[in-house]
Amino acid sequence: MAEPIVEHIAANIATAVNGITVAAGYHYGLTAVRPTRLGFEDDEQPEDLTVLIVQEDPEEDPENASDGNSAMKAWVQPFALGAFVIESDSSTDPIDTRINRVRADIEKALMVDYSRGGYAIDTRIRGSARFGETSAQSGIAIYVDVLYRTRINDPYTGA
Repeated sequence: MAEPIVEHIAANIATAVNGITVAAGYHYGLTAVRPTRLGFEDDEQPEDLTVLIVQEDPEEDPENASDGNSAMKAWVQPFALGAFVIESDSSTDPIDTRINRVRADIEKALMVDYSRGGYAIDTRIRGSARFGETSAQSGIAIYVDVLYRTRINDPYTGA
């Protein structure tokens, strides 16, 4: 069975994150994780350089709904990419440097294909926020909006 357009977009983001490797010219090798259940982030101990991809609630975007075709519906799909940057006790690199590099690696990789494999109109980096109350769960969240269209009566078909 076919997947909804938004699922193709989420899978494309995970593929882009998994493509962040040292061999590909980035600072670090990152691993994308899409939660298998709600609350996943609350009971898992994250590993260094893991990126948790959280799909937030979509919003309709009437401004971009149509270019003269009323059979289309436009959506803004927000994602939060939580990149865990966990330093060991023996590290000599400043945590700020590692976090800055991870954020830049993710932003660069996402903008290589802003159309998310042809399923989206645009990908917009909204900003970021550091997190971490403990050294075991420190990192940065990168907020991303993906603008896409579907047929008004078919979320499985792009428009």
